[in-house]
Amino acid sequence: MLLRWLRRRRIRATAFPAEWERLLSREFAAWRRLTESERERLRDALRYFIAERYWEGCGGLEVEERMQVLIAAQASMLLLNREDLNFSNVSTVLLYPSGYFAGPIPTPVLGGPPRVMDGAGTPVLGQAWDRGPVILSWRAAAGGAAVADDGENVVLHEFAHKIDMMTGAVNGMPPLGSRAEARRWHLTLTDASERLSSAIEAGEGGPLRPYALTNPAEFFAVTTEVFFERPVALREWDADLYDVFARFYRQDPARR
Repeated sequence: MLLRWLRRRRIRATAFPAEWERLLSREFAAWRRLTESERERLRDALRYFIAERYWEGCGGLEVEERMQVLIAAQASMLLLNREDLNFSNVSTVLLYPSGYFAGPIPTPVLGGPPRVMDGAGTPVLGQAWDRGPVILSWRAAAGGAAVADDGENVVLHEFAHKIDMMTGAVNGMPPLGSRAEARRWHLTLTDASERLSSAIEAGEGGPLRPYALTNPAEFFAVTTEVFFERPVALREWDADLYDVFARFYRQDPARR
């Protein structure tokens, strides 16, 4: 803890790199939606994130600073107003050039389409390992940074799984402050998943893609993507669902 505090103090004492500022303005679409106060917090958060993780390229990819900045910025958006939480359960980020094939892997490993729970020789774009690394396709991560309104973002998705894992169970329930909050969370997400299932059976559309119904963990991760990328659509579709996510993340992206 002392070493982390000293490292962060050194980081705060240095100016934010001008080339990173230009990179975020150019290639991180969500940057334009943030207030200057939010941007200032994100500048520090992404620098902490980069410094406190081991980064490794796979499949011939050489990890570059640009990759670290854009991935760290997206992941840090999740906990921008949650200083009480951090990604202490993420020590390693592995990057592939694009999609890759997952070999036999232990459960639980989580992801989203075409990411999968587990399997052998299955094409995936990202995975979050319980008590293990986050693995990402750089191509998908860069695309997610560039487009902030399509409701799909592999970085948000996989790091939402890591938030889910903070409780020790992978069940779609992140760390909540009280039993009352946990009960409301469970009831709200259960009602929303039933509503989504009925809408799909009726051939109706909605902001959440069908993969959300895979299990509660995937419902949380998919909804997190949509909460940050299509917040107005999510709020209009289910105001209660939007509200519990806004309370947990302590953000109101619809106002942006």
